[in-house]
This record gives sequence, structure tokens and C-alpha cells, in this order.
Amino acid sequence: MPKTIRELADEFGVSKQAIRKKLDANFRANYVQTVTRNGVQTLIVVNSGYLLLKQHFIGGNKQKQEGMTFTSNTGNKNQDTIELLKQQLAIKDSQIKEKDEQLKSMQKLLDQSQQLQLLAENKLKEVKALSTKHNEHDNRNSNKNKINLNPKHTAWWHFW
Repeated sequence: MPKTIRELADEFGVSKQAIRKKLDANFRANYVQTVTRNGVQTLIVVNSGYLLLKQHFIGGNKQKQEGMTFTSNTGNKNQDTIELLKQQLAIKDSQIKEKDEQLKSMQKLLDQSQQLQLLAENKLKEVKALSTKHNEHDNRNSNKNKINLNPKHTAWWHFW
């Protein structure tokens, strides 16, 4: 279950400042989320980040008490590490699937763009061909009009 910095500090028996020092940019990008609670934005550490912090603080923060011997629980640490790695692997798998989907959509968009470009080029060729034919037709008509415009000017009064 995700926990806040205060909850982590209380659980590990360290200050909030000590927890914040461990939340570098890479750790924040992978294991910290910002959630709004009661109108206030709060940093929440996800389970895999919690396990990493737990390994750091509990592993290095326990002191030997007088009269008691310290026994290491390596089996539990290994189990926690395996759980952490499985969670990280699941996250990476989902990221890879998302990237694959993005690549497929980008390829589809690229194909569509190329098809549109080809259609636009074909339309442009058609328009140029039509304008060339139209210009030739206009030139023929203008030549005929020039011939018809210069007939003998006969005035009507010459007939009387």
C-alpha cells in the first residue's frame, strides 16, 4: 500500500528529512506519485519504492541492543528483493507494451501521411495538366479572335 513520507519516517524511526534525502530525481520518477488529499498535494511512495527504502533504513539503522544478539533475516530480505524485482519487471513490461502500441500508431500515421502526400502530388499533376490544356485552348481562341477583329472597316455611309 502506498505510504506518505511521514508514514515512512514513523515506521522506520527516522526523520522526514532523512526520507526526503533518499528521494532523488531518479527515485521520484520511478517510485513516487503526487496525490491530492483534502486540497493538498502529497507525495506518495509506491510499494516497490517502499521496499527499497525499507531495505536501506531498516538494514542500516538497526543497532545492537545490550544483552541481545542480532540475527540477520537474509531470507526475508531476499524475498523482499525478489518481490521488488518482480514489481519492477511488471512495470517495465507494461512500459514496453505501451511503447509498442505507440510505435504501431506512429507507423500507421506515417503510412497515412505518405498516402496523402502521394494523392496530393497526383492532384497537382492533374491540375497542371488541365491548366496546360486550358491555356492551349485559350491561345487558339485568342488567335481566332484576333483574325476576326481586323476585318475591313466598312462604314454604313459608303453604301449610299
